[in-house]
Amino acid sequence: MLVGQSGMGKSTLINALLPEAAVRTTEISNALQTGRHTTTSTTLYPLPGVGSDTWIVDSPGMKAFGLAHLEPSRIAEAFVEMRPFLGHCRFRDCRHDEEPGCAITAAVAAGRVAPHRLALLHSLLAEANYARAKGR
Repeated sequence: MLVGQSGMGKSTLINALLPEAAVRTTEISNALQTGRHTTTSTTLYPLPGVGSDTWIVDSPGMKAFGLAHLEPSRIAEAFVEMRPFLGHCRFRDCRHDEEPGCAITAAVAAGRVAPHRLALLHSLLAEANYARAKGR
């Protein structure tokens, strides 16, 4: 399934993979230098030659994506490789940053969790906290 913001090229990608689909697209906006919202419904396309049960889905774009509605612990649970360490930090409200006794930062130091994954978690948490603080 192709999911993303409006005008990012999901339908264009479908046309590149399946020219016969002839999905409607529009030109790049000169003012914004981005694509334009054209897909208004979700469409299922069979992928020939891959298997009779293989499909690709084109979906309408999203205007915004956010995680502010989730508790920070729920965001951390989305990182599968961090799940075994969650709940094992010294402090119950650990932010997995510089707190002593953090099981996640210990896992990063031990090479069990990639540093860029922890950085991504921090980024998502910061964005969610910012959106919550602004009442977005």
